[in-house]
Amino acid sequence: ENATVVVESSGNYAGNGTYATGTNGTVDLPNPQERVNATVTVTEGNNTTASSVVLVPLDESLDVSVEVDDANDTVVATVTQYSDAVEGASVMVNGTDYAGNGTYETDADGTVEVAEPTTTTNLTFVAMDGGLTAEATVAVEGDDLSVSAEVDDANDTVIATVTQAGDPVENASVQVNGTDYAGNGTYETDANGTVAVAEPTTTTNLTFVATADGLTVETTVEVEADDLNIAVSQDENESVTITVTEDGDPVENASVAVDGNYTDAGEYETDADGTVDLISPLQTVTVDVAAEHDGLTAETTVTLQGEVAAEDPFGRLVSSFVERLKDTGSDGPLGQAVSDFVTENNPGNADDKRPDHAGPQNGDDADGDEDAPGNSGNAKNGNGGPPEHANNDKASDEEDEETDETEQADDEESETA
Repeated sequence: ENATVVVESSGNYAGNGTYATGTNGTVDLPNPQERVNATVTVTEGNNTTASSVVLVPLDESLDVSVEVDDANDTVVATVTQYSDAVEGASVMVNGTDYAGNGTYETDADGTVEVAEPTTTTNLTFVAMDGGLTAEATVAVEGDDLSVSAEVDDANDTVIATVTQAGDPVENASVQVNGTDYAGNGTYETDANGTVAVAEPTTTTNLTFVATADGLTVETTVEVEADDLNIAVSQDENESVTITVTEDGDPVENASVAVDGNYTDAGEYETDADGTVDLISPLQTVTVDVAAEHDGLTAETTVTLQGEVAAEDPFGRLVSSFVERLKDTGSDGPLGQAVSDFVTENNPGNADDKRPDHAGPQNGDDADGDEDAPGNSGNAKNGNGGPPEHANNDKASDEEDEETDETEQADDEESETA
């Protein structure tokens, strides 16, 4: 009481002057027309204190401030007047699609608490007290539920992750749906907020619908299935290499089937490099190659270039076969192998490959043709033609050459034995 208060300002404020405090230690100053920067000096006895203050007009004295309390998932508005908390002030809250819209009343601390919105939105707080109004708008990032999905090719899985406000959500429900996808169903997230499902065997879109705390969100991801690929190459040395890959990586222990008129036709298994190595064919041939691994399949048809051209004499083909048997150290009788090869591959054994001059199959005469060779009056027992020693048939020359190859192979085998 009776302290001296001096108010000074650079403006034309009507309250500039000297005052004495009343019994409650206060002085009343006139309401400024606008905000005024003033210096207030208080002297009591031998003590003097000076302070810089902003004098606010009464109609601007009410204030509302807003802050987000993430720890408690709330938004707190505080109403003050001249920095003092205002109890009983009315606060109207409004936000787009916000469930907490409404009018509230401040407590003794001048505060109002509302629930944090579930989606990011702007909340406006309008405070009213004693005919005065104050307003504040704040952008609030709600507790949004989020789901993302990514393909884990290393483990052949698709992983969905559910988060809320950036944190993983445990026990969230995740519904998975894809066209003709065996993993369709509902799953529950683990402590990391994740669900792992098997990668589909065919390329498809997978939709993940996550639900937690009454919130639902979804995402769709295109998943390219693990494709098995098969490639066949033939190098300049004419060796054949079959390579099986899955998503570009070599596949070990894949089953490979080679089908065609090819000496290396059969079933194989890929090595650690995903390959099968074969010998080139003696003659150019078209083969079908198929691969299978973990339920995935791939196939291709290729033409392999042979060592012997189709127009080359048959004897050259037999010679190449014999040389290959020697190089590979084939098991079993060499002569028998050559004989079987000649029988199987001799073009003269196929009706569709018999030349026109060769006559009917198996030497049978054409029905009703008494003038045919062999039925003439000079024919012996109805079997005409040159004597056995004549050897004037080109096919006979080729057969003799083949027989020589066979006998030579037998002789070499006997010497080896």
